[in-house]
Amino acid sequence: MLSYSLLGLALASAASASRKCRCLSTDPCFPSRSQWNTFARSLSQPLIANQRPLASPCYPTSQDYSPSACAAATTGHLDDDFLATSSNALQYTNFESVLTNTSIQGCGFDVAPNSTCFQGRVPTYSINATTVADVQSAVRFAAQHNLRLVVKNTGHDFMGRAFGVGAVELFTGGLQGANFSDSFVPAGARHSTPGQSAVTIGSGMLWGDVYRLVNDQNHTVVGGFSRSVGAGGGWPTGAGHSVMSSHYGLGVDNTLQYTVVLPNASHVTANSYQNADLFWALRGGGAPSFGIVTSITYRTHPNLPYTAAFYTATANSSSSYHQLLETWVGTHNAIADAGWSGPWPFSNGSLFLTMVTPGTPASPAANTTMQAFFDASRQIPGVNVSLAMSVEYASWYEFFYNNLVDPSRGFGLNFAQQTLYSVQASWLMPRELTAPENAATLAGVLTQIGLGLPFLDAGGVVGNVSVNATSITPAWRNTVSDMTLAANFDQSSTAAEVQAAIQSVHAQIQPIRDLAPPPTGGQYINEPDILLEDWQEAQWASNYPRLRAIKKAIDPNDLLIIRHGVNSEGWDDEIICKTT
Repeated sequence: MLSYSLLGLALASAASASRKCRCLSTDPCFPSRSQWNTFARSLSQPLIANQRPLASPCYPTSQDYSPSACAAATTGHLDDDFLATSSNALQYTNFESVLTNTSIQGCGFDVAPNSTCFQGRVPTYSINATTVADVQSAVRFAAQHNLRLVVKNTGHDFMGRAFGVGAVELFTGGLQGANFSDSFVPAGARHSTPGQSAVTIGSGMLWGDVYRLVNDQNHTVVGGFSRSVGAGGGWPTGAGHSVMSSHYGLGVDNTLQYTVVLPNASHVTANSYQNADLFWALRGGGAPSFGIVTSITYRTHPNLPYTAAFYTATANSSSSYHQLLETWVGTHNAIADAGWSGPWPFSNGSLFLTMVTPGTPASPAANTTMQAFFDASRQIPGVNVSLAMSVEYASWYEFFYNNLVDPSRGFGLNFAQQTLYSVQASWLMPRELTAPENAATLAGVLTQIGLGLPFLDAGGVVGNVSVNATSITPAWRNTVSDMTLAANFDQSSTAAEVQAAIQSVHAQIQPIRDLAPPPTGGQYINEPDILLEDWQEAQWASNYPRLRAIKKAIDPNDLLIIRHGVNSEGWDDEIICKTT
């Protein structure tokens, strides 16, 4: 039996532990209406209070029921740009719902009679930031009231970390603008530091808009493959792979400077000369763990013409499919070394390539290696090659627009088609794993994968950068392709079916993890396996201790914590309470 003194200590400890929880709207500590009104007067845009899920106007039982608003939302939710610029929507709708082992509480567009639109994980308060002062005010208010603060840039995240149960949302999509310079010098650099061609953008910019603006200046920039990926959010702070990475490096290798609001609400500049530790952490440590980025400066590059290769093949048997994938893996590294890069999805007996390389015509090495694969695959019994062609483009932007913005102009697999309900897992595959001598082994693993979405996005210049230059896992420096798996479903799927999908991608990626465990392999933090337990080692390897030390120094009160983010140990999955 506990003594009175020990009982008192135990109760004090329990009370202390309970205070580690965030203050939610149902708690007495939550800001009053008067406090919210006072806070709202400090913002440049109206505070969005009582924010409801996107489909809420479609529910007759909802207070905001409106057939016209429902029609607009129904059309919009199929457009990834619309989702990116909406504060109450994510790119992958399943993460807007609360998922348990037995139920899904959400607000889908399949409205049954008398059904309820649940709030789910959609924040009820949203701050539409258009200025740095807005971001600072939001950070101060959240810290003062111990709120669960989430940050939405565009919502491209396969863990739904831009939303959260009972959270207050800071939406950074309004931080716009682009400024170009032919002689950019980071703040604090010596006067003798040579200038570079660069573009500085507001963190709310989408890659589709940035590509267009940079192309207008007769330059290119290393960026994401999807038009609606944020150019200043999770992409550049999580590594940032690109079709152009093998020629110019990853996104983090091309960032020259950030401006960022820290958890103490100060607004600072981070580059190689000022706040160098923060600069290192921002280049790979994930967003918004080290602060809320308000602007980012990227190095720009010459506006070269590109040659694209498109390929589609289908096998009529499991043995033919294995041979097709084995043939591809056997030439994979040579094709990468010849200058090609891009996605190579495969599923249910089919393989697709959408590859690009600088130059028109492509280099002799590029032409020879790609044609060799085309020819070899045509000789495989039971394989039908229905598309094998090359197309020349005047610029990267022309390829991007014709294939990823207006797919009616493109060829091969349609990458512009929106997938609303999906879970993923990824693993970085080192050069040794994709070497010809391992082609049969790796092909055997790939044939067991339902939907593979790998990206030949590294090698070349990526491997020439020091492993200590940025905070990404060193595995990136020896990677050629990032293997991503997906399991898609729809809004009618049950909780059991969604949980099965999560389990499925976790199980399917495991053999690849076994073939290339950390630190040889690793996980791209923007395409995470929800069930991965050793995420610290997988995402950052030897860089994690330094990242965690920096995080603790700048965010001692854990204001900006995300699931499976730096120093998130001890927090529950919704980042509401400390669990240890």
